[in-house]
Amino acid sequence: MGDERTKSHLPWPVRVGRRVAVRRRLLPGDPTGAVFTDVTGELLCADGSGIEVDSRHGRVRVEWADVVAAKEIPPKASRRGHPHRTVPIDDLQRLMVDGLPPLTSEHLGDWLLRSAEGFTGRANSVLAVGDSGFSPSDAVDRCVDWYARLGLPALFQIAGPVGFDPSDHPVVAEIDRRGGRCSPRVAVMTAAVREIALARSAIGVTVDATTRPTDQWWSAASPRTIDRRTVAARVLAGVEDGRYLTLSDTAPRANTRLAYSPGWVGLFDLHVAEAFRGKGFGRALVGAAAREADRRGVRSMYLQVSSDNAPAIGLYESLGFSTHHEYIYARL
Repeated sequence: MGDERTKSHLPWPVRVGRRVAVRRRLLPGDPTGAVFTDVTGELLCADGSGIEVDSRHGRVRVEWADVVAAKEIPPKASRRGHPHRTVPIDDLQRLMVDGLPPLTSEHLGDWLLRSAEGFTGRANSVLAVGDSGFSPSDAVDRCVDWYARLGLPALFQIAGPVGFDPSDHPVVAEIDRRGGRCSPRVAVMTAAVREIALARSAIGVTVDATTRPTDQWWSAASPRTIDRRTVAARVLAGVEDGRYLTLSDTAPRANTRLAYSPGWVGLFDLHVAEAFRGKGFGRALVGAAAREADRRGVRSMYLQVSSDNAPAIGLYESLGFSTHHEYIYARL
């Protein structure tokens, strides 16, 4: 298992498999008269001599000596409209890995196998996006073996449009054939950051934002996160660009965190202490998170919420979020 796409010799914070813009130096005397040109597309590989980009003109090879700069850019929209509505499901699924990175991972073709010692389903499941390179039966067997070596059950994250039938997916069909089952649906909701930033703060509260989780942030975290604090802290240490928000009046009452990706910000782990729910703290915290992202020029926001969590979905919809797609977990 594994492939060249997992290796990177890039001196910049860009990753193989992501959409990038590369500034390339042209040869002297180029007929266009230009000194530089830009190559945009998916970064296919990076080796000791250069990189390859899947651009709209086909595969382009750029030697290191000709690379001036490179950066990740947001996924390309599948149609016209606001980016938070038009981003393809598969691209958004890959991007969301930034917000909850695994401690251990490996590729099986396009699929990403993730493990974080059992902390959360998202960091401990197969992101079954794209082509594994194997038949559904063989791919499931390989994933089962990989997780068995880690002492974990194999869990498959399967995404589709709102209301999709999981049994139509070949992996789910294979797991069904073996007597497996699917979890309840999870909704992935998206919104325009500028719209969410209009949410007003609750009276008499402050929101502190830090680049690392503080003792205040941990004291307001959910019971699940506190119970697994040791491994959770290791997972959060892998978030490359995060912010940790804590809402307080006389003491910490609620918290959440943000994870940034090119053009996007993810909202994670929103938790309001049970005794303080219904007071507008959650709304204030989401609004503060959006304003923090808006100041950085980020346009789109996403979050994930169980489809049966009606109060949370109602809050998010009232702020301006809508469901972009859904996913389920399939397990043997």
